[in-house]
Amino acid sequence: MKNYKQLLTSFVEVITFLTAAFGGFLKAIAPPIGSKSYAVGAISFLVLIVLMIVSAISRRHPASKPSQARWLTAGIISFVIAISAVFIYPRLLDKFTYPLEARLSERRVIASDKSLTEDARRYKDANYQSKAKDLIQNLPDDRIWTDEGIEQARSELLAGYTCLVVSLSTAIFCLLEANLQSK
Repeated sequence: MKNYKQLLTSFVEVITFLTAAFGGFLKAIAPPIGSKSYAVGAISFLVLIVLMIVSAISRRHPASKPSQARWLTAGIISFVIAISAVFIYPRLLDKFTYPLEARLSERRVIASDKSLTEDARRYKDANYQSKAKDLIQNLPDDRIWTDEGIEQARSELLAGYTCLVVSLSTAIFCLLEANLQSK
């Protein structure tokens, strides 16, 4: 019988290292939606699955120059996706959270102007230069954005965060395999 516990323990150690590395950076940039521990935990499982897939593929194909080249290519592609995510995710945070001056953990999720309630739209039409701050100060919370709009904003934030973390992790795992196979 294979030692699944030992294998899983080594994978979990890698994931723990990645999520705790760099001063807990990945946890600190998680979107301010509901329970941060849920988002970070669920994404940790996704990263664990990616690591297991990379590991399983690398074990099926013995180290060789073509195999090393494939890992390098996969790592570079994942890195390019990660670069995009590194620039897109902060824009999503700026678009869908308020106040921008606050720490991320203290921000509120807001929706786009497409999801304004009728009251908020009338206020915005009367005060065309108004921003989220003005709406929040002058209208009750439940009269600014629709529930669907807030939920859409949360989904976009979570998708952006997931793309960022998974692409960074995949790039790291693939490039590690490429480097391990070159020795």
